Amino acid sequence: MPMSGLKKVPMSGVKNRLTLILVAMLLALQVQARDYRTLYSAEELQRANGIYSANIEAVLFEDIAQYLLGGELETLQRVTLLQPPDRWKDPFEFSASADAGLMLIPTLSVKFLDDLAIAIAWFERFGCNKESLFDYVAALDFSDRKLPAPLPALKVPNQAYKLDDYVDDVSQKILKSALAFILLHELGHLHHRHRGYDQISAKQAQAQEAEADQFAMRVLRRMRLPPLGATVWFSAVSMRDPLVPGSPRQTHPLTSNRLQAIAAQLRTRPGDFIEPANRGKLTPEGIIAAADEIERIGNFLADPDFRSFLRERGRRATPELLSGACTPEQHNQQWLERFKDLAQ
Repeated sequence: MPMSGLKKVPMSGVKNRLTLILVAMLLALQVQARDYRTLYSAEELQRANGIYSANIEAVLFEDIAQYLLGGELETLQRVTLLQPPDRWKDPFEFSASADAGLMLIPTLSVKFLDDLAIAIAWFERFGCNKESLFDYVAALDFSDRKLPAPLPALKVPNQAYKLDDYVDDVSQKILKSALAFILLHELGHLHHRHRGYDQISAKQAQAQEAEADQFAMRVLRRMRLPPLGATVWFSAVSMRDPLVPGSPRQTHPLTSNRLQAIAAQLRTRPGDFIEPANRGKLTPEGIIAAADEIERIGNFLADPDFRSFLRERGRRATPELLSGACTPEQHNQQWLERFKDLAQ
């Protein structure tokens, strides 16, 4: 979906129940290196870079900049934004280097996030089985199949946003709030001059992540932008670290902790996250309901047995299951046959 300016749009079209499908994004736990070149061609990413890069630069240096305070704005002024179209390391890769003042936003990661947003909106609009979103993200890292990008894998039309106004509206809102959170989170690392994770302990790394989250949430509050779509990305990334407590690679707090922290922020003066134009459409009660859903998902995902179950589902997912989600009755039966021993 081309990001035509990432203009401000009302959040009323994003239903609270969208948070229920965030579970679908929580399984990208890498156990081995994977070649992500199967997702998009070099030509696709080059074209996407031409669409995304100017828009993301405008969001960071124009839209977000007007909500930053003195020291925060000074941090932004020393940022060098990198948006390489030819970096294939990881579709969830976003990072910052405080020493160099660099913020890395690869086109692969933005394109992947955009496609997930479109798939979520399409599934919501047409009543598709949302477990396929979950299975796809899990299968990316736990199966040995070479999977295509989210849209063809899930049998969502390539330009679905052009076919339905609801899909266009909701997917843009998910993408906008996700990117706003990501950019602000990485800016938080730069603002607080966080050290690289190879220089600190896992506990210190977790504290840095929490501090960057709080920075992002403070600015989102000023922007009156609820981070509902941001949790799609956030939930996926925060489950990728090893599950063993104290692991050197466990640089993010457990998903449940970070989601609970975001939920707590949303519950504190929830009206702050509603633009004046959206009052009456999006209410403080709606923000609190979204916070409750986010917290419930976080609590659910704290169960290691459930996370093991999700990984196994990803390992067993087939292309037929992933692409059949919009024929619910047939898909449900196939799903039950494939996973019946796990569901017992």
